[in-house]
Amino acid sequence: MAAIADTHEYPQAVVDEFERLKQECSICYQCGTCTSSCPSGRELYRGPRRIVRLILAGEIEAVLKSDDLWRCTECGTCTSVCRMDIDVAAILHSLRQLEREHGGLHCAERTAADVATTHLKKRPRIDNMRFGVAMVSRGYVPKDKIGAAEMGMKLARQMLPGGKKRPGDEALPADAVTLPFYAGCAIPQDHELYAVVHEVAAGFGVRLEESADPGCCGHPSRGTVDSLFASRERVYTACPACDASLAESGIEAVPLWDALTERAGRSSSISLTASGERFVPYVGCLADRDAALAALGDAAEQSGAEMAVDYPTLHNGCCGALGGMYRGATKSSARLLEFAARQQAPVVTTCVLCRDNLRSAARELKLDVHVHFWPEFFRAVPTAPEERTDD
Repeated sequence: MAAIADTHEYPQAVVDEFERLKQECSICYQCGTCTSSCPSGRELYRGPRRIVRLILAGEIEAVLKSDDLWRCTECGTCTSVCRMDIDVAAILHSLRQLEREHGGLHCAERTAADVATTHLKKRPRIDNMRFGVAMVSRGYVPKDKIGAAEMGMKLARQMLPGGKKRPGDEALPADAVTLPFYAGCAIPQDHELYAVVHEVAAGFGVRLEESADPGCCGHPSRGTVDSLFASRERVYTACPACDASLAESGIEAVPLWDALTERAGRSSSISLTASGERFVPYVGCLADRDAALAALGDAAEQSGAEMAVDYPTLHNGCCGALGGMYRGATKSSARLLEFAARQQAPVVTTCVLCRDNLRSAARELKLDVHVHFWPEFFRAVPTAPEERTDD
C-alpha cells in the first residue's frame, strides 16, 4: 500500500483519517458517475471523482485546498448513484470537517457556512441582515449590488413598527384545514412574501399553523449545528433545503406546494390557476429532482400552463446556495436562464433562495427573464360546480 504523501505537514489524526477514507474508497474504479450526476458538477474544478482519486493517491494537501469541498450542497446524489455503494457524500462531509480544523480555504461557500454556524450557535435562525453584514466584513461583496441594496432597504423598512402582514381567519372558508407549517429562515424575514404564502394557502382552504419560535433547520451550517427545530408530527415546508435537513433529523416533511396542488385536484370548488401561459421549472439541487419536476408538472396540467423542460439536470443545477450572491451567476444558472430567454417564459421555483439567486443572475447576465416563487405564480380560484367535469 502506497504511503500517504506529505504527511509531515499534518497531525497524525489527519493522516489516520485519510488512511481510513482511502480504505473506504479503495473499490472506486473512477467511472465518473458521481461527478456527472452532481447538480454542482459544472461548477467544480475536481468534483467527487477527482477528490476520491486524490484520496487514493494520498494527496492530503490537494484535497484540503480544494474549494470543491464547499461547493458540495450535500444533496447526496453522488452516494445514491455510486455503482460500488461508496458513501461519497459522507466522505465529502468528513473532508469538510477536516478542512475546518486543519485547512485555511477562503471561498464564499466556506465563509457563508462559517457565518451561519456562528449565528446559529447564538440565535435560533439565520438573520439575513446580520448574515450580509458578516459576509461583507469578511471581504465578500455581493456581485448583484442592486439586488443586495433592494434587500437591505426592504429589511430596514420592516424594522419599522407594523409587524408581519398575514391574512386573518376571515379569509378562510368554513371547511378550512389546518396544516402544521415550517416556514424556515428566509420567508418570515420578507414580510410581503410571508403574507403572500399565507394568502395563497388560504385560497386553497388551508390555514398554516406555525410553532411559536421554530429554530433553523440547521442546513446552512453545513453539518456543525444540528436542526434547531423539533416536531413529532408531519410538517409542511416551503423550502427544499428545509425538507432535506428536517428529514435528516427524523422529521417527516412534505412540500406545501405539492399538498396545495393535490388539494386543488381533489376539490370541486376550487381550481389551480397560473399567472402565465407557460413557464420553465427550477427545483433546486436539494430537491428530489424527478419528484419535484413531476409535482410542478401536475400544477402545470391543472392550471392549463405549459411547462417547458429541456434535459432534466438543467432544472436542478446548483444556483450557488448561500454563496450565490457573492460568487455571481453559476454556469447552471446561466444555462437555465438562457433556456428560459429562448423560450420567452418565466422561471418558477419552489425555493425562495433559488428565486433570489436566479434573479441576481438574470440581472448580472442582462437577461430579460422573470423568476417567480411558486405562490407568486400559482394560486387557487373558485370554480362554479357546473364548470367542473369528470373528463
